Amino acid sequence: MDKSLLVIGAGAAGLMAAYELSGAGLPVTIVEAADRPGGRILTLQDNGFSFPVEAGAEFVHGSLPITLGLLKLADIAHRPVKGKMVRVRKGEWGREDLFSDDGWSELMAKMGELPGDMPLGDFLDTYFAEDRYALLCNAVRGFAEGYDLADLSRASTLALYQEWQEEGQGEFRVEGGYSRLIHYLEQQCLSRGCKIHYRAPVQEVRWQKGAVELRCADGQTFFGSKLITTVSLGVLQLAAGASGGLRFAPDIPAYREAALAMGYGSVIKVLMEFKSSFWEKKGKDTGFILSDEAVPTWWTQHPDGSRLLTAWIAATAMRNFRALDEQTRLKTCMDSLATIFGVNVDFLKGELAAYHVHDWMDEPYVRGGYSYETVGSGTARALLRQPLEDTLFFAGEALYEGPALATVEAALDSGRDVADKINARP
Repeated sequence: MDKSLLVIGAGAAGLMAAYELSGAGLPVTIVEAADRPGGRILTLQDNGFSFPVEAGAEFVHGSLPITLGLLKLADIAHRPVKGKMVRVRKGEWGREDLFSDDGWSELMAKMGELPGDMPLGDFLDTYFAEDRYALLCNAVRGFAEGYDLADLSRASTLALYQEWQEEGQGEFRVEGGYSRLIHYLEQQCLSRGCKIHYRAPVQEVRWQKGAVELRCADGQTFFGSKLITTVSLGVLQLAAGASGGLRFAPDIPAYREAALAMGYGSVIKVLMEFKSSFWEKKGKDTGFILSDEAVPTWWTQHPDGSRLLTAWIAATAMRNFRALDEQTRLKTCMDSLATIFGVNVDFLKGELAAYHVHDWMDEPYVRGGYSYETVGSGTARALLRQPLEDTLFFAGEALYEGPALATVEAALDSGRDVADKINARP
């Protein structure tokens, strides 16, 4: 039997685990379904854009030690994200300051006083049902659904309280795109003797204590002594044998139930490069724009002066957008921008230089965006973090425990953590 350590997935968690294990001199084989590394990190280098653009993960959310440490090792620069956040209602611009107004302070105080956890939707209905809280509740619901990709009927109030206490930390972008970090890890793994197989979607995991066999859709098989599964939570939540899903033999029903108990949301990103930065007429220091349009959330690349606008579409807006054909999607984006910036749609058509829509629900080996905390996530995550028969291990951003939830840092940390568990074994 091959004693290789098998890793399913060449995303941030899988590559980080392989990087650490191969650095300790262990043989590692990575099996990746897609034709590229990175998973939910995807920097587009062409598609008509004049510079690299991020279809997936884009921000380093604060001074995150693993991410920034790897960037330093790879000699990859990062730059701060700047610019004010504005709220646009019916074309009228105003400053958005969700995290410092009186209503927000009262909300946070009440969240901190909760004796036990409850879904955020129930929390708002219980403690902030009065009409005077209507605007606050709308903003909170929009933020939780849009930023955290959360289902309010399941999302943990206490987890969101902990996360929102950390808001306001500096954010960064990776010069040249996040994929540079992924390719650095990939090359480091290869230089340490790792084997990486792309276009090899695993359909079935046959296992017993100390022995694993991976069976792929194209007939390839891989053998090893241990397996680290780093597929997204969206893939783990698929029924056994479903298209894009994983079948375990023997099955692992408790682990499947744990995955289903956790939250996983999705998002669509729209990238639009224009011939000029026409939005600067409204404010040169504009960073993020929140609106009530069909495509509600946009951001610029401030302060680098590029001509890119990015739309972030989640929750109800995403479901509506997904139902549209390609032509109507573009029209909806143009109409939203026209109202937000007070310009003519024909002007926008003449200015548009490149356009790309990336729907992460449509990615067959991802099936969504990132995880969020539900009531009960902690118990489910604790189970998934426990190896099964010292043979099956799981890693990924959804299994991270710490303040940087649902980030690249979370995936890297989880990959390192599972590698440490294996390295510590005799």
